[in-house]
Amino acid sequence: MTDSDRTSASTGFPTPVCNGTPAGHPTPAGEPAPPEQSELFPGLRAGEGDGVVDPALLAAIGGLALAWGQLEQTTAEKLAVMRQSFGDVRAVGGRTRPTIQKLLAELRALVAMRDRHDKQVLTTIAEMDGALQRTAQFRQIVLEGTQAVIDDALLCRDLKNSPIKVSAAELAREIAQISRIREQIATL
Repeated sequence: MTDSDRTSASTGFPTPVCNGTPAGHPTPAGEPAPPEQSELFPGLRAGEGDGVVDPALLAAIGGLALAWGQLEQTTAEKLAVMRQSFGDVRAVGGRTRPTIQKLLAELRALVAMRDRHDKQVLTTIAEMDGALQRTAQFRQIVLEGTQAVIDDALLCRDLKNSPIKVSAAELAREIAQISRIREQIATL
């Protein structure tokens, strides 16, 4: 015989149990989500209502996030290879994931150690750093400041709360630039 009111491990208060599962808790084993929470973003599915978002625009937003992640990964891998060639075998960002600016600063330092007299490579890294700072601001506006979709563009807000309209063409341009810089870093 089982007790229908078992004591909750987290609160210490009696919790009703149905077939061995806490009842009334929003857990995967508990009751289903209430109907008002079943869909967090109503109208964003393709083909429904006024909130239809162009799938190409959504793909471009995802492409921007993916391209940035691949850039960070390529840069970290390049640093690991360069460190290993210098005899250092520690992991890039052992405890926390460094920003792209920190990765580029370390890349610049390692290239300077490797090619002391080759100033052109250092100039190239400085140009990449400048382009990536601008692209990082664009990425932040798109990923953190998007508020609405107007026709085939995003309505975003920048850090000063100014409205900015970002088109799919601008997203594609930034993705292409990130990919180009990623290739340059891989060939250093």
